[in-house]
Amino acid sequence: MENDLQNTLDKLIESGSDDNPALNKLISDYTTYHLVLVVLGGLFCLALALLGVYLWKGFRRTPTTDRGTSTFERRTYFYGGISSVTVSLLMALIVAANLSNVLNPRRGFAGTVNMLATPPSGSQAEKLQQAFNLWLQSGERDMPSLIQSLIDDRLGWQQPKAITCGLLLVIAVLLCARLWRSLVYASAERTAKRAPKELGLLALAVGMVVVCLVLMLMVIGNTQGSFAPISLTLIFG
Repeated sequence: MENDLQNTLDKLIESGSDDNPALNKLISDYTTYHLVLVVLGGLFCLALALLGVYLWKGFRRTPTTDRGTSTFERRTYFYGGISSVTVSLLMALIVAANLSNVLNPRRGFAGTVNMLATPPSGSQAEKLQQAFNLWLQSGERDMPSLIQSLIDDRLGWQQPKAITCGLLLVIAVLLCARLWRSLVYASAERTAKRAPKELGLLALAVGMVVVCLVLMLMVIGNTQGSFAPISLTLIFG
């Protein structure tokens, strides 16, 4: 079954014309979607890089034991620094990839068009694609009521979710820092083997690192959806 929306988008993009306000609005939204990731991803990348530098300095200034082995504090600084720099580099690659879509959005959007699957006949997804197709063919800037309604519904839950995830990320980072600081202090005072309670705190601290990374991605994703809902509505409904 032929996908009319995909054909319409292909023709409009291949024409290279900027005279269609509907397409211009859609591509502007697509550009904003990737720009948000570049900005937020860049900030997180910088924060992780600075954290890596701080942890590396902590590793350098922390002495080894009398036997020449690393203390728990020194190992924490080392592995924490390596992890921070690694995630920062991965984030930098993602930012660079999205920056290309910001600089050349039409080419990036052309690749997104291929993600549009042909929906089942009579489904809500088919009605949405038909609405997008008619809107793009009309060239009007104002969107049809069906599209606007779905965008309003998306913003109704995605904006609060972005704010909530941001607050949770701040809390998680503070809690994570406190846990690791407590573990470092406890290791400096400990003379015997690590107690079960301390092992539990260590597992919790490691888990909080994972939670922070997941929340970071959720903040980026939901903020993108909050600032650029048209593209997500086009692809996911």
